[in-house]
Amino acid sequence: MTAFPSSADTAYTNAPNVQEETEEILRLRRASRISDREWLLRHAALTDRQTVGADPADGKVQTARQTIVAKLLAYDRANGTTTGPLGIDDPAWVADPCGYVRQEYAIWAAGDARP
Repeated sequence: MTAFPSSADTAYTNAPNVQEETEEILRLRRASRISDREWLLRHAALTDRQTVGADPADGKVQTARQTIVAKLLAYDRANGTTTGPLGIDDPAWVADPCGYVRQEYAIWAAGDARP
């Protein structure tokens, strides 16, 4: 992958529908069959998908998105678990933290994540 997907449409092209993804990540979490990083990534991507196009004036929507994205960013920063071509400290993520989620999700979904 040479560039991160800048749009939600591109990043989530092959993602399951929102309801299926919600059920799957909750099932995996309850069964302890998902790593903390995968949980945060999939949860951040799901939240991003659910809030794309939301009214920016809706503070609850923006807070939810910012909270989960910040958790993924903090986790990857602390654990060095970035998989994409643009690392966690790339300046692009300051202006577009959801872009980081999209980059990481697209790589994860394609099965291209480095170990």
